[in-house]
Amino acid sequence: MTLHPEVLADLLEAESAVARQRLRDRLSSLSVDGACVVAVFSAHGRNWRLCLDGTYYDALPLALSVIDDNGCPQPREGWPPGLAYEQVPDHPVLHRPWACLRGTLEYHMYPGHSADAWEFSRGDLRIADMLDHLLQKCGQ
Repeated sequence: MTLHPEVLADLLEAESAVARQRLRDRLSSLSVDGACVVAVFSAHGRNWRLCLDGTYYDALPLALSVIDDNGCPQPREGWPPGLAYEQVPDHPVLHRPWACLRGTLEYHMYPGHSADAWEFSRGDLRIADMLDHLLQKCGQ
């Protein structure tokens, strides 16, 4: 079951506040836009925007995408170097670029991760930790 929109908004804002505090030196901005947490950071000579979409949270994990300034998901070529999973270019179920990171929809829907079910990890994952790992993958 997904969370009520007001509960989700409060949860995402609280999680984002923690992430802002912990990652303030590595993020240009971090905001909540509806059901999405949008993180802006600089790496490889340009700005990047990550979106963690919680539309179906907590029935499903947060979905990761790299978005442009208009909020449109980017193809693999529009992702920061080091972020997209190189061994399997497009997700075999979702058919889009993805990063192999526990706690994301893409990770938990990957057939090779079926033993690591979302139900067993959703209570201990934090957005700040997820963003920290994503930034590390981007060399930031």
